[in-house]
Amino acid sequence: MDTHPDQSTPEELYDQALALFRNARWDEAISVLRQLQAQSNAYPEAEAMLDDIQLKQGLERIQAPIAAAPPREQTKRGQGVIVAAVTLVAVSLISGLLIFISGSSALPLGLTSISQQAAVGALPTAAPSVPTATTEVILPGIGVLTVAQTESVTTTDNIYFILDASGSMLAKINNQRKIDMAHEAMGALVRDLSSSTNIALRTYGRNRTNDCSDIELISPMGPLNRDTLLAQINSIVPVNRSNTPLGSSLAALSADLAGVTGQTLVVLLSDGEENCNGDPVAEATRLHTSNPNVRVSVVGFDIAPELQARLAAIAEAGGGSYFGAADVNQLGAALKQAIILNYRVYDARDQEVGHANVGDSLKLPTGSYRVVIGGVPPLLEQTVGIRKDMVTVMTISTDKGRLSAKLSRNWVK
Repeated sequence: MDTHPDQSTPEELYDQALALFRNARWDEAISVLRQLQAQSNAYPEAEAMLDDIQLKQGLERIQAPIAAAPPREQTKRGQGVIVAAVTLVAVSLISGLLIFISGSSALPLGLTSISQQAAVGALPTAAPSVPTATTEVILPGIGVLTVAQTESVTTTDNIYFILDASGSMLAKINNQRKIDMAHEAMGALVRDLSSSTNIALRTYGRNRTNDCSDIELISPMGPLNRDTLLAQINSIVPVNRSNTPLGSSLAALSADLAGVTGQTLVVLLSDGEENCNGDPVAEATRLHTSNPNVRVSVVGFDIAPELQARLAAIAEAGGGSYFGAADVNQLGAALKQAIILNYRVYDARDQEVGHANVGDSLKLPTGSYRVVIGGVPPLLEQTVGIRKDMVTVMTISTDKGRLSAKLSRNWVK
């Protein structure tokens, strides 16, 4: 690998160092990591990699085979036993010293022994040689990533509500109509939204019985007017036996969002599945694929267990999340949860390996990852290192509308 650190960006330096690390080219990796630290402090994993290289080099020296001495006449068997014992003690002392130098003060109190994998395996290890009968294959470890926030803030630029007004929303739960519960829960959410949020509102099923074309844009995307939006939400009342055209409602979004910039979250509130021969999963896939800034989340209200997976598939296809609710309190909580920031995690090959809402955690193999919040361009992008048996906490905060992150680590309890 040809590396020219003085001509590379910090991101390129990090990728070079990681490749050298994985191939056990320790001296070259150290040189590139030093160059990276000199250019940028945005890669806290660099110091951890340097510590691990020191450990690996020390262990390699300890474990290096000792050349066999020529055969000698065994005239002093007792002396040979003493020499072997002294050698064993020396190796043990050197191993302990290396572990102490590498930062054993970070280990939990009461931990009296540590395996080679626990000491070395915090970052990706070099590719192992072909195993033999005496070769120990060290498996990668697992760590935890938690993305938290210092305050409850939503930074989604645009929220697009689709409110179900099919006939089933006239049914009652505890003597209250489901549509009235939806009015109440959505009203509470609207009152808490930031004044800078843009809002759109669409519905289906409020005008005609058994008509799959009964879909309607109530309010196009525009600045939040709380009083007007609340009145529009409360005006949505289903007619008996109206349908649930989820697919065609989602298909209409492409035209509705033409010219809309920034991150857009679609929140579909429905108490049932598609019944107009549409394909909402395909429509959600098409919408999110054509514009990664658009995500589709689904709030399933009073959904039978056997139908929940079908609604959840819409959210998964649309790059969002599914939330279930069985009563008005759960519905309000689900709507608020739906607009919380979402984060995505990409590995070294730039493949998405997981996503979750801010506040939730993911288990990941040890290694380096890129955490992205928001669309394209992202609201925040941060490189994190996942270490074995440790929780990496990425705490985000806002300052004048901009996100920033701080990293910390704790042992898994």
